[in-house]
Amino acid sequence: MCAVVAHAQPLSPYPGAGKSVNVRQLLSLAESGDTAAQYRMGYCYDRGWGVAKDVRIAAQWYLAAARAGHALAQWSVADCYARGDGMEHSDSLAVHWYLAAARQGVSGAQYSVALCFLYGRGVAADAAQAVKWFREAAAQEDAEAQYNLGWCLESGTGVTADMHKAVFWYEEAARKGVPEAMYNLAHCALDGRGMQQDVKRALFWLEEGAKRKDRRSLLMLSQLYAEGEVVKRDVKRSEKYRRRAERLAAP
Repeated sequence: MCAVVAHAQPLSPYPGAGKSVNVRQLLSLAESGDTAAQYRMGYCYDRGWGVAKDVRIAAQWYLAAARAGHALAQWSVADCYARGDGMEHSDSLAVHWYLAAARQGVSGAQYSVALCFLYGRGVAADAAQAVKWFREAAAQEDAEAQYNLGWCLESGTGVTADMHKAVFWYEEAARKGVPEAMYNLAHCALDGRGMQQDVKRALFWLEEGAKRKDRRSLLMLSQLYAEGEVVKRDVKRSEKYRRRAERLAAP
């Protein structure tokens, strides 16, 4: 089974975001202390919408809104600290702001703070806290959090191992297009762990992973058709999957 994978979070969107921005009006509101406008000014500078792109100015506007309690700004400023975009890199400050946004219900921040607790980035490693925040984000349909929660439940990381629950979360994430979840779910179906053995189901999810250029899914398909134990042996099909996997590995 594959381990937990950290995925980059997208730039936080704001309602009505678009390239047609009345920057002068927005700036006036931001300078008057309007936190939503401050966040939107940060977003504009982050994207270069209506102004020249400048991550340093973006970070300062995010920080102003974050300090006033704007949840998405807190998430964004956390990302700035985590990446060192527009301000000095600081894992501890990133965790501080991820937690602030997470406590306000921002699923992306909940997912990110879970990874911080899992890997001990900016905070003492605490697998139980990681699971707590993965659960919070997973309940809000965050696909990556659902996959990671499944992995924790399978491996017993920060929680009592439970394969039935792991399969549930793998399937939730797989249906949303997470290749790692598809691969793990296929393994569960092949081995009959957390579910009845179901070769057809395993092949379905491996094929879905292969469509998304997941190398491990391609290699597993190649192996299954080469061995011919759970599916009819098909050397040509096996070679086809192997070559596709090799092309993905090529620099």
